[in-house]
Amino acid sequence: MKCLLFVLLLSLSLLVTTTYNNTVSGSQTASAESGTVAFNLNATGELPGMLHLTVRHEGSNITGGTWKLTVLPANADATSSETGTLTGSLSGGTLTVDANGIATAAGSVQLTVQSGTGQYEAITSGTGTLSLSADPENSTKLGGPLALSF
Repeated sequence: MKCLLFVLLLSLSLLVTTTYNNTVSGSQTASAESGTVAFNLNATGELPGMLHLTVRHEGSNITGGTWKLTVLPANADATSSETGTLTGSLSGGTLTVDANGIATAAGSVQLTVQSGTGQYEAITSGTGTLSLSADPENSTKLGGPLALSF
């Protein structure tokens, strides 16, 4: 009976997901005119590090893309090593681009977590959302909330 209870509790613990909240900020690194936009963003919060996004879009609709979050230790400096990475794909959302091809916002971007390395090696699935808006004082910088659940 105790063994069965242990197996049941272990199985339930595998079903529990945790949501990690971050704030990201950074800039666009490639043109939106080609139907692809790339961003490099710094993440602060529960999974601090660097987020790289490549977003495919048709008009204002995000049609796909990829992302990679390199997670660093809290209070990392230039000598810090990553604790691991999380990678995945984009499956939806909106992208606002100005007349010069510069992304000024991204809304309800849907992220799928597909794999991890290092501390996150056991991660094989999950979801997330990202929203970006232009900094009112510097329109070339974007920032907003990132939430990942796995």
